[in-house]
Amino acid sequence: MFNSLKRFFSKSQTQVYLTLIFLMVILYLVRSFLTTILLITIFSYFGVHGSRVIKRFTKIPYLLSVIFFYILVIFGVVMIFRFVIPVFTNEGQHLYDAIVTGLKEYPQVDQYLGHYVDKLNMWDKISTNWQKIVLNGLTAITTVSDIVMKVALSFFLSLIFTLTLPKLKNFGHQFEQSDFPKFFKIIYELGTKFIYILGQIIEVQLVIDFINTILMMIGLTVLGMPSAFVLGLMVFIFGLIPVAGVLISSIPLALIALSMGGLKTMLELIILIIVIHAFEAYVLHPKLMSSRADLPIFVTFTTLIIMEHILGTWGLIVGVPIVAFLMDLMEIHHFDKNWHQTKDNNLDNSNNTN
Repeated sequence: MFNSLKRFFSKSQTQVYLTLIFLMVILYLVRSFLTTILLITIFSYFGVHGSRVIKRFTKIPYLLSVIFFYILVIFGVVMIFRFVIPVFTNEGQHLYDAIVTGLKEYPQVDQYLGHYVDKLNMWDKISTNWQKIVLNGLTAITTVSDIVMKVALSFFLSLIFTLTLPKLKNFGHQFEQSDFPKFFKIIYELGTKFIYILGQIIEVQLVIDFINTILMMIGLTVLGMPSAFVLGLMVFIFGLIPVAGVLISSIPLALIALSMGGLKTMLELIILIIVIHAFEAYVLHPKLMSSRADLPIFVTFTTLIIMEHILGTWGLIVGVPIVAFLMDLMEIHHFDKNWHQTKDNNLDNSNNTN
């Protein structure tokens, strides 16, 4: 009996799964910091990747490429607040005016919405529960400020991580000389694999989402929809959610199209969405996700529902990478057969980043 248990625990696969369970317990214990941990991981992945791209093309030292990359990111954020948000506000006002005009031209829609609002008794609820509404508003402001602080802190820590990556790698190698070298080696392998899968899937999803948004904005402009920039930004935000984002963004777009041009415009919009989604499903997705987590739609939806219940909003973003990681770990579906080679190229080259 003892020998059987010893053989069982000495198996490499058993040790990997036990280490994974240990890491999951640790993450559960620090679950209040998961948002910060995930943000640092994502920012650091793109920070390292972007800095190495700059270094490869400019031949400047690694530290300078890191500083240059983060300056570009900060400059881009500043430009968004300086130019994009005013445009968004103006077009948002135009969109509101267009919806009001559309409701006047199609009174049946206005009557339906008015009947629905009357059934909700909004004014009675506001007058009765105004204290709770004010409290919820203050809570929302606090939540937003907390999110901003977490994003800023994660961005700063990712900068420190990216700058000190070579030293951190040398520090990590010291654990290989500890009393439990295999344990730390498994942690390193699991962490590297998950970060690689997470970064690759988010990177590809961003590319697909950007292309879809450009095509959608062109289509919305051709259809004569108001404020294509605002609607395109909404499509881009929802497009970060795999598969389900298309359906979520289609509902407000269809309602706006109905109020603008009636059933004809709404049908044209639905055809546009189907064509763009078909282009994504049959061209972009196979082309860009050929070596990634190419999961069936049903599995993706199920993953999003379950992970959203477990992890909240983050589950919609990291749910698919988690499933891809587990399937790769159990050798059900290899995310990337050459991921070890890619990992070595990405991490071992840090010896030359000084």
